[in-house]
Amino acid sequence: MKKLSIFTLMLLAVLACGKKETGERADIIHVFDSLDSLDTGRPLERSWISVAGGTNTYYVRSAVPFDVKWQDNGDNWGSVGAPEKIGENLWKVEVSAKPLSYRTLQKGESTYHKRYGVVLMSVPSVFLGSYLKVDQGMDVRRYDDFSAITGSEEPNTTHNDVLMKKWNATQKGLGYTSTVLPGQTDSTAWVYGKDGYVKLGSDRAIGADFIMPSIPSLQTDTLVVLTFNAVVQNGDVLPDFQGGTEPITPMSIGRRNADSGEMDNNVLTVRIEGGGYIRDFIEEGGTSITFTDIPTYDRSSSAYPKDIFNGSRYMVFIEGTDVNPLTVNTRIIFEAGNMDGQPMEKCNRIFLDDICVYRASPLFDEDIFTIAGRSGKDTLL
Repeated sequence: MKKLSIFTLMLLAVLACGKKETGERADIIHVFDSLDSLDTGRPLERSWISVAGGTNTYYVRSAVPFDVKWQDNGDNWGSVGAPEKIGENLWKVEVSAKPLSYRTLQKGESTYHKRYGVVLMSVPSVFLGSYLKVDQGMDVRRYDDFSAITGSEEPNTTHNDVLMKKWNATQKGLGYTSTVLPGQTDSTAWVYGKDGYVKLGSDRAIGADFIMPSIPSLQTDTLVVLTFNAVVQNGDVLPDFQGGTEPITPMSIGRRNADSGEMDNNVLTVRIEGGGYIRDFIEEGGTSITFTDIPTYDRSSSAYPKDIFNGSRYMVFIEGTDVNPLTVNTRIIFEAGNMDGQPMEKCNRIFLDDICVYRASPLFDEDIFTIAGRSGKDTLL
């Protein structure tokens, strides 16, 4: 039924563009995003509304009163108010939207995954119609929730963790790789599979990287947004945890040192290779950014260990330029700990999950970098 009504309005819009014998029909419906654009701009066919929600005001040129209606995929994330006449053949229409964080994610969807709506404008009595597409969010270039990765359910034990080199064909098929660091004579890169997420860095304080496969479609993009969840390994063990199949073994070094009380380093570096800059440092030509505020998780939570990534989402803004464009060879690399293969004084074990790369169109999408102000903890949603 919804598809039929949208198709019908699109057909009416086509009819509205037809000509009478005397020339262009006067009773057209054109939509603009500002009063200034009425005379200087072209009518809109597509618009966006902020991921934070809110209200957009549109100006409609129409010689006759018209009806408006909002349609989306059934989430009812938007609404449209009644047209308000503000001048001769000029009307104001307001479209409101819920924040994107209110959405219910479907299988395979990520947090900023784009959703769509349509503002339908019609005068059925004279077979007149028009429509405006409204988007919220960004297109996804790649999303990995690591549901295929297996390992210990309890974050603080390692008895079921699976080293990357021992992953099965499905897990290796995700395309991620890691560098075998100097001195690791057994060809081991210290990336582990956990229960639906991954761990970087060994319990002997040796670092690790985690390299995303290339995304060929990035060669057509200019602005890219990377999001991911990251938390620090909490080396304290929970002796009475009931979810494991074997007793929990304390970490060999652990996040807390019983004598000094020192903690794991909460440091994670994101680096770009093969094209593109970190947008925060584009003037300097920067291709890496280091975060020193990666949080730990709350073991006292009633939902533990299912909620270890709550409040841990980060955003990194990546931009291609004429000098250094995004390419089919662009790679995103996560690094935890030293990359020289030598043990650190303290562990730097990081858990990663829900890695997503979005394309932000300079023409049609909201530039959320202007809202966030910088790469770092996601404070938007």
